[in-house]
Amino acid sequence: MIKVIKRYSVVGLLIVACFFSAFISLSNGLIVTAKAKMLIQKENQYTYCNEAIVTLRTANSISYDDLKNLFADVDTCNIYLENMQIYFDQIDSVYIPDVILLQNENLSYPTTKELRELPKGSIIVASSTVGAHEDLSIHGKWFSVFDQMDSVEFPFVAGKFIINADDYFSAFPDALNNTNEIRLRISSNEKDVYIPYSQIQSTLDNAIPKSLISCSDVITSDSLLRGSVAQNTLISISLFGFALINTIIISYYWVTVRRREIAIRKAFGASNESVILMMSRELFQLIGISALLAFIVELVLSLNQRNILDLPNAIAVCTILMLAITMSVFISMIVPVRFILEIQPSEGVKL
Repeated sequence: MIKVIKRYSVVGLLIVACFFSAFISLSNGLIVTAKAKMLIQKENQYTYCNEAIVTLRTANSISYDDLKNLFADVDTCNIYLENMQIYFDQIDSVYIPDVILLQNENLSYPTTKELRELPKGSIIVASSTVGAHEDLSIHGKWFSVFDQMDSVEFPFVAGKFIINADDYFSAFPDALNNTNEIRLRISSNEKDVYIPYSQIQSTLDNAIPKSLISCSDVITSDSLLRGSVAQNTLISISLFGFALINTIIISYYWVTVRRREIAIRKAFGASNESVILMMSRELFQLIGISALLAFIVELVLSLNQRNILDLPNAIAVCTILMLAITMSVFISMIVPVRFILEIQPSEGVKL
């Protein structure tokens, strides 16, 4: 192998460089895809199975008491008030919390405590947002931190707060003033979300005259994340395919510069199969060097960034890379094989 690299160093280095960049791109794409898959799996553990967005429009501003009357007959699903702002005296920022209007089943969040009911005067927070705070205040009104969600392991909860509607409106009593449109989110892991929607709809005419209610399905962040994963994968595969095309051209040149050597080998009795096998073995070694270098670089980067995959995903990435190496050798030899078969033993003398 060392002799081959010395004798055909330019072509060999071109193949190594070409596939090094290809494997860097492919392995990076696979790692990003695997990490995103892990994130999707974690997020799906805490995503409601059924969700619907309900929009409520009224001729006049609606009060919180009127809003609560809509849920008098609702005994299934959890209902959240959407797009409400919250800010704390200790934190210099504004957030959009999950405001719980009605709770009939466990809340679906990555918390350490069971969330069958969030106690009044309590909130749930993301660990990265509040740090070591055990209590937070709004306009001097104090709330205890009931539980924290680990935003390092579950980055999709970063900046999230969960609070009861009673607590929210005690801190922001004028939050619905001059508001003619309200968005509600009906969520459940156990029941059909359209049942409470129908109950709210039937109550609405009597509870809030001159009003209109409509319902639409929720577009979850899962679908957006999958789109990003698909785009990443497509880019990685495209770059890898581009490297394959380049290597086919380079491998053809490799056979051309070794034409006399191949002819002499045939003149001394080497069969076409043995020559093809020899060239494939050498190409496999060059591509293997590229893959090894790419693996070392990716491993160093992953260790520095603490971006290590779990064992099943690591095995899957390595398996795909090995298949890519094998496929690369096979595809890269398609064009050279044709020219190896056409080389005659007599050409060793002519050249």
